[in-house]
Amino acid sequence: MKKINDWFSSGLIAGTLGGITHLLYNSLLLMLGLQHKTFWHAMAGLFYNQQLLMTVGAQIHGMVDAIGVSAANGILLSLILMLTGKDYLYAKSITMSAAGGYFLFIVVFPQTGLGKDSPFVPWIAIIGFIVFNGLLVGYVLNQISTYKVPNKR
Repeated sequence: MKKINDWFSSGLIAGTLGGITHLLYNSLLLMLGLQHKTFWHAMAGLFYNQQLLMTVGAQIHGMVDAIGVSAANGILLSLILMLTGKDYLYAKSITMSAAGGYFLFIVVFPQTGLGKDSPFVPWIAIIGFIVFNGLLVGYVLNQISTYKVPNKR
């Protein structure tokens, strides 16, 4: 497999893949009845009121937003790996993703009310961030990127 030299593109690809798998994980838990709202519901809740939240347009908007958050996480992680190297890759990827998840818990979730009526939703969310935005994104970045630092003059 040809590796990508561009840190931004590799981070974007890895983060997007992590976001898509995170949404699939949320969909599975929703179908199993283990949660009643998902990460994309939280993201859609930032832009839509309760009456519009379950419309197809709001759900698609929330999914795109959720994937965008994961892509941004991948880009930030890729930048950190380019600057610091791949040593302790998974520690860096889990830490960055958990920090991003906690930021969302502190800023986004209170505005949407997601998780306040369930003891499981916050745990499901942080596990999703660690596994899909942490481990998976770190793994994909390790597989597809080279992190060649430009020559300094």
